[in-house]
This record gives sequence, C-alpha cells and structure tokens, in this order.
Amino acid sequence: MGWWILVDGALSFSQHTYMSWDAKQIEGFLQNIPPEPGVYLMKDKGGKVIYIGKAIHLYNRVSNYFQESGDPRPFVKLLSGILDRIDTVVTSNEKEALILENELIKRHRPRFNVLLKDDKNYLYLRLDPKARWPRLELVRRRKDDDAEYFGPYHSAFAARQTFALINRHFGLRTCSDTMLKNRSRPCLEYSMGRCPAPCLELISTADYEQRVQAALLFLKGRHDDVRRMLAKQMNLAADNENFEEAARLRDRLKAIESAMIKQAVILPTTQDLDAIGFARAGDCAAFAVLRFEKGVLVERVPYILDGVVAPEEDLLESLAFQYYGRAPIPAQVLLPPGQLERTAPLEEVLGARSQRAVKVIRPYRGPNADAIRMAIHNAELLLAEGLGSRKTRDRALARVAELLGLSSLPRRIETYDMSQFQSAEPVGAMVVFINGQPEKKAWRTYGIRLEEGPGDVGFMREVLKRRFANLRDNPEDMPDLIVLDGGESQLSVGISVMAEAGLSIPMVALAKARVIDHGFGPSKKIPERLYVQDVVAGVADSAGFRQIVPQAHDAGLHLLMRMRDEAHRFVVKFHRQRRFKKGTGSILDGIAGLGPKRRVMLLRHFRTVGNIKSASLEELNEVLPMGVAKAVFDKIHGTE
Repeated sequence: MGWWILVDGALSFSQHTYMSWDAKQIEGFLQNIPPEPGVYLMKDKGGKVIYIGKAIHLYNRVSNYFQESGDPRPFVKLLSGILDRIDTVVTSNEKEALILENELIKRHRPRFNVLLKDDKNYLYLRLDPKARWPRLELVRRRKDDDAEYFGPYHSAFAARQTFALINRHFGLRTCSDTMLKNRSRPCLEYSMGRCPAPCLELISTADYEQRVQAALLFLKGRHDDVRRMLAKQMNLAADNENFEEAARLRDRLKAIESAMIKQAVILPTTQDLDAIGFARAGDCAAFAVLRFEKGVLVERVPYILDGVVAPEEDLLESLAFQYYGRAPIPAQVLLPPGQLERTAPLEEVLGARSQRAVKVIRPYRGPNADAIRMAIHNAELLLAEGLGSRKTRDRALARVAELLGLSSLPRRIETYDMSQFQSAEPVGAMVVFINGQPEKKAWRTYGIRLEEGPGDVGFMREVLKRRFANLRDNPEDMPDLIVLDGGESQLSVGISVMAEAGLSIPMVALAKARVIDHGFGPSKKIPERLYVQDVVAGVADSAGFRQIVPQAHDAGLHLLMRMRDEAHRFVVKFHRQRRFKKGTGSILDGIAGLGPKRRVMLLRHFRTVGNIKSASLEELNEVLPMGVAKAVFDKIHGTE
C-alpha cells in the first residue's frame, strides 16, 4: 500500500512502505542516550536535523519512539526510512532544555517541528522616550534598543487606527528626524493644531514630555490615569483663563473616553494578561491570543498551522515559547484547562525574559475562565478557516486515500446516518462533501417506509437501495467514496445492497469512539475505528472485514469524522422537525374553522399540545369562538 503526499504543492502517490526496526538498530540508537534532562536532535543520512525535542529523562523519551505503541504521531512511522542517528545535549534542568530546544529549532528549522511564521508582516508601534522630541512610529521589527514597543498588531487597520489616534489627540510630531532638523517654518500639521512644532521649539521640552507620558500611558492601557492627567491639566488651563488650551484638552479627553467605550471586553484586573485559545482537528491547528492590557481587550493575535504532528502539550508549549520570543510578556498567561501539565518551566523562562514574575494559569471558573472560553472560540473560528483551505483539504483527502488504499483522491464523498426515537418516525440522511467541503445543495433526507424491516440495519438498507436506484439514472452524481455511520453490520448491508445494484464504489463504515465501564477496574476507551471489506489476493471475502484504527490526530480520520458529525446533525434536525410536525399537526389538522392564524393563537396561549389536550371547553373558548372550541374539544376527546 502507498499513500498520497504533497511535494512542492503538488499531490503524488508514493509506493513506499514502512520499514521496521530490528533489535540491533534500536540498540545502536539508544546506547549513548543519557538518563538526564536535555535536548535530542534526530538527523537523516545527510546529517540534516529532521526533528528536535526536549525531555526530563532523555533515555526514556527517546526509547519511546522505538516501541510499537509508544508515540502516536504520524511522522514517527516515517523515521525508520529517514533516521540515521540521534545526538543529545544534556542540560541542568527542564527550563534550560526548553530554552535550548527553542534556539535549536530556530537555527535548524527541522521539517517535523512546528514553527511560527515570521512576523515581518505584523506591525509594532515604537516610541523612544529618551529622544529629545519623541515620535510614534509604525515598524515591522522589534530591535534590541531602549525604545518602547507595542504589538505585534496582526490587524494593520488596528495598528494604524491607534497610530492615528495618538498623533491626532496627543499632539506628537510625525515628521522624520531629518525633516525635524532642517525645517525653517511650521508645517501644515501645526496649522491644523495637530503638532506643537517642536522643530522650531514652539513648545517647551517639559510640556512636550507631558504629551509623551500621556501617550505612553494610553498605549499601556492605563486609560484612567490618562483621563485623570488630562482632566487635571484642563482644569488648570481653565483656572489660568487659557480657554483655548482647555478646549483642546477637553477634546482630547472626549476622544480617549470614546476609545475606552469601544473596548467592549474588560476584566476586573489591573494587570496585563494574555488568554491563549487552542483548537485542533487532525493535522491542522489554530492558536489565538487575546491580549488584555490592564484588563482591557486590545488585540487578537491569530495563527493557523497545518501539517502539525506534535501532541497538544508539546505543541502549545512550543508555540507559547516562540510567540513570547517576539511579543510582550504579560504578568499572567491564561491557558485552557487540561493543557500543559507542567507550567513551571514556561513560567521560569518567561519570568527570566521579562525580568519579573510571570504566572501561567489554567482557570476553571470566574472572569479568567470566561476570557479563556472567548479565546478558544476565536481559535475554533480560525480552525474552521484553516480547514477550508485547499491545501489542507487536499492533504486530508490524500490521507483518506492512504488509509483506505484508494488509487485516486475521493473528490465526492457521501455519508449516511439514520435517526429514530423509540422506533417513532425513523428517518435517514445523506450528506455530500466535494473536494473536502460540504455541498449542501446535494444533501438529502429520507422518510423511512419500513420496506426493509425495523432497526438501523433495515433503515440503512432501505435508504441505500433508494439512493443506488437514483444513481443508475444519474451516473454523473456517482460518489468516489461512501461513508456509513456504524460498524460491521452497516458495512455488510451496504456491500450487499451495492452488489444487488451492480455498482462498485469504495465503502467504509466509521464507528464512534466509546468508553466501556464495567463498574470495577479501569474503564476501557475504544477509539474511532474504520471498517472496510477484507481483500485477499484481489478477491473480496464477503464474510470478512478489516478494522483500521488511525492515530487520534490523523487528518483523514478527522475529515471522515467531520462528515459523519454533519450527517448526524442533519438527520437529527430532520427527525425533530418530523416529530414536531406530527405532534402539533395530527390533532389540530382538519378541524373546521381552525385555520393557521387560530392555530398559532391556540399554541401561543397554551404553549404545548399537552396543555391543549388537558384544557376544558371553557378554557378553549377563551381563545377560540365557541363553535371552533367545541370542534377542537370533541376531536381531542374522540366525541366528534
């Protein structure tokens, strides 16, 4: 069996098969691995670093790669065809290992490690308070200087809006240093009242410094301090009968208050903090940072990563470490509960970088938990955006083809699910995805006629027979793959119905993950499973099925799960509509004088059909004319 791979943006089919390790090879890799904290570097035959990791106990971590069920990441399966040697660097503790791992990843850029994209497209606001006449600048890079930097701003609009607000209402110069030195008369900005013309020293250094400090306080989120400062200056100007300056300060104060009102999200804290949301589906991950300055939400920084193979804990720690190598470090970092079991190493590293204590918190309740939920929701929206990209969809389709042994990508996939409630109103549904995206105009629902017997298997047989009969008349809608919600029973039915219809379409059953708890001993978790027909020497064995258990974050598995979940949501919605229609319509239909308007009045008054059934004739008469009320009462009680 081979698999589809992306090479320079193009899909190609590889016939490569996984090689296995022998005892001698494993011994050669492990003989020099020490039982100490540090970093390990995996290298290929050409000496190129392909993966870098850290560990508290190097030997235990590295030996895990060579155990059959040791490491679930997809890239581990490929190592036997690539890996040539493993080098290690021993450190004193886990904190040092984390720092060294990050530095080595940036230097070697290994293919199997996650790397944040370069931030050259993001904007920072820079202000150097030590300059004689400081000005605010928009820059692409943070430099190792004494200036104050604010950002990065992922939204260029947000950065430029803040830049314009500061320059307009705080009156800092906007000209370059060269222009400042060579100007002989005030510019248009001075005439418009936006700049006090420090180029000609028409403002004192002390007064200009006040403007700079107010701008810095505003950029740091200390809006209340700025407001108090401006109010004090405005009152002082008014007391000195400098009414023009007082009016200018009043306008500046209003602008700042207006900017504060626009900040709809405020936390009850005076500290800067970041809430980090994380979402993942298969090998696509999204990472959203909500930046709060003094409790006020000021920015959302998003990242979408594809081709991700690392487990969540390693991934989130690595992303956070890389992100705070370029972004300002707050006093608190909020992470989703259940993520990053050990927070101490990250706290130590961030604290050393920022020269103050930094707390990494996983809140379960309160305002901080609300902030985390908001960050997770933002990450989920970003993830949906990432899953919709053509590159990600093609990679997931390629993985589906690899899992099922298909010779071409399944561009059109149909997924089927059934729904019933206590055997009432059974229904089925078909969901269609084309090129990894939902094609909703092709979705169909089926009311079960019980032509093939009761139960999910009978319902599935009926729906597939009706669908396959339609396919014979419309061969242009022929799917490349059929997915059934269920296990071997559903697959057996699907294959037999397809054989009766004379069709040959790849088919797979997808069984949900579940937990078995016998009430004693540890519970057993059964993962998502795929069932396909077993084929020996090219001949289908109708009695046998093969079970496939993909890795938890397999991109192909997650695409199939997404389609299965959409089919389930769609069929349940249709089932509820049918039950509601039957429950509200069977009693009230066919009553003389009870039209749509009176039916709505009746339901609004009594709320439920049960209340209508238990209502007396007098109570019905409060809503309906006596003749219509008596007709309703008689039908309900069988006296008509």
